Amino acid sequence: MNIITVIPLSRAKVTEELSYFTSAEVPVGAIVAVPLRSKSIHAVVTKAEKAEDLKSYIKSAPFQIRKLGRVKAAAFFPAEFVAAARELAETYATTLGAVIDSVIADVLLDNASKIQAPLPRQASLIVGGDAPAAGRAKHGSAGSERIFAVQGDDADRMSSWRSLIRQEFARKRSLAIYVPTIEDCINIFSELEKGIEGFIFALHSGLGKKKTIETWAKIADTDHPIVVVATGAFSLLPRGDIDTVILERENGRGWMGQKSPYLDMRHAIESIARSRRQTVFLADSYLRTETLARVDAEEVDRGSPFKWRSISDARDSLIDMKAYKAVENRFKVVSPELERLIAANREDSTHLFMLTLRRGHSTLTVCDDCETVVLCHSCSSPVVLHTSPESGKNFFMCHKCGERRSAEENCAVCGGWRLTPLGIGIERTEEEIRARFPGIELFKIDADATKTDKQVHEALQRFRDRPGSILLGTELALLHLTEKVDHVAVVSIDSLFALPDYRMQEKIMYMLVRLRSQAARSILVQTRKPEEKVFEYGLKGNLSDFYRQTIADRKQFGYPPFTTLVKITIEGRKESIANQMAEIQAKLAPNEIDIFPAFTSTLKGKSVIHGLMKVESHAWPDPDLAGKLRALPPGVSVRINPESLL
Repeated sequence: MNIITVIPLSRAKVTEELSYFTSAEVPVGAIVAVPLRSKSIHAVVTKAEKAEDLKSYIKSAPFQIRKLGRVKAAAFFPAEFVAAARELAETYATTLGAVIDSVIADVLLDNASKIQAPLPRQASLIVGGDAPAAGRAKHGSAGSERIFAVQGDDADRMSSWRSLIRQEFARKRSLAIYVPTIEDCINIFSELEKGIEGFIFALHSGLGKKKTIETWAKIADTDHPIVVVATGAFSLLPRGDIDTVILERENGRGWMGQKSPYLDMRHAIESIARSRRQTVFLADSYLRTETLARVDAEEVDRGSPFKWRSISDARDSLIDMKAYKAVENRFKVVSPELERLIAANREDSTHLFMLTLRRGHSTLTVCDDCETVVLCHSCSSPVVLHTSPESGKNFFMCHKCGERRSAEENCAVCGGWRLTPLGIGIERTEEEIRARFPGIELFKIDADATKTDKQVHEALQRFRDRPGSILLGTELALLHLTEKVDHVAVVSIDSLFALPDYRMQEKIMYMLVRLRSQAARSILVQTRKPEEKVFEYGLKGNLSDFYRQTIADRKQFGYPPFTTLVKITIEGRKESIANQMAEIQAKLAPNEIDIFPAFTSTLKGKSVIHGLMKVESHAWPDPDLAGKLRALPPGVSVRINPESLL
């Protein structure tokens, strides 16, 4: 009989290690199924000992040692990966099991006994006469980990990766390219596959179990060097010849985990790659402020000369919408300039993409009598006004919890009937365009009109096939829009300025840079806040001045990269969570916590309260503080350097 010590692979707050008994000989590193409470979960074996050597421990154990479930695979995780995962667990104040569960796709754990295990990295072999990969000639022999930053236009970066692939293939080495979303995975795979068909593979959660296992097997069995384009859940691959890891769209959305332990997958993949002594490239058209600061501090080298000004032939226009309200005394959705662009687009048989950030008709509804915002009955978030395409009737919908109800109601506070819709949603924009341009060919992409990837691609194709047409879309459309469009227009972006988020200016800048790169002839932006400097920087492609302003603001207010932010969140009854947060303050002393309510309430009307700590970057991770954070009750959420402070 053997006593097995395991690490449970669970994002829930559980004991770091558990013990079970089994008659089987189980190797360290094996994936096993273990009973935990009423469920069976995955776990990794960290220790295996003979029961007869542990008799005194078994007798004195304060718990009953349960029987081990079935063994799913022999040693699965390379030692260097486990070491990197331990460091990540300390950084994110969580358990080793939670980290591993976050960075390894469930389909791999579920089928661990049927697939090739991830391989330890092989030592690099320099082929005589072959050119080294970009950046390596200056820094010694291949195989020593280096971090490089690449900032340039999409086309230039893709060209660089094609050259790098050729160099690595000549050295008999493979590459991995990681991206934040499925759409990015599909798009970059398509960009790079020409000429290396059969030696490039894509891995993402949209493939399904069968296709994922088949692709994994091909990656493992292909004798020739390969390229893998993948999302973060495939941070380990069944190849030992990968010398280079590229993080593409490094400033894009989708890298942050949405469930505990809320890992930043960019950081996780980089840490794993460095533990495996792989060279890492961080790449985008405009890199994150944190990454650029690392370049300034010489922690990261430039992989190529930076582009600090995004070059575009598109004519740019910034339209002040306040001027039209002053003249016409009404809220205007489409400016005369945009109307002229729509007319010219139809007359010239070109193509026009119009971005509207939000679904629905109006993003906010306010009582004219008492100025109360209409809220969701379940979670107290502001509701969005929609119009039913079937009945033509208006209804309120909460984009947080999904609640729907009729819009035929009076103010819940004063009983007034003058409820005024404000803000610009995609439905309202469509109504205005169709009223002004009857018969216009208009295609729409948002989460309501195009619920599947197939519907999105069909809408895009119809748009491409109809010169003179308009594509109206939310950010969902921007994710899928890979080819240039003659004209780009932003109907409204102002709602983002209302969000108290220190990253918001950077998000807006990144969006403007991406939109500008998509425009072949012109880009037009409507706003009621033309004084915001981000419009000047974004529409002129002035990345350097925007970065200088942003890094100065971050330093002044003590935000990353100058500090590490720790956000603690509790939800429940207002009085109860206030008391609980006070107890947490006492436990974490002498660290100071700023306490503030959430921007909105949560489901069923519960309150949400946040606590924010700022720790000097050089002082994190702090083992003592991390241990205290790990020991907080299961209902307390802890996020390290969260994407938002709301």
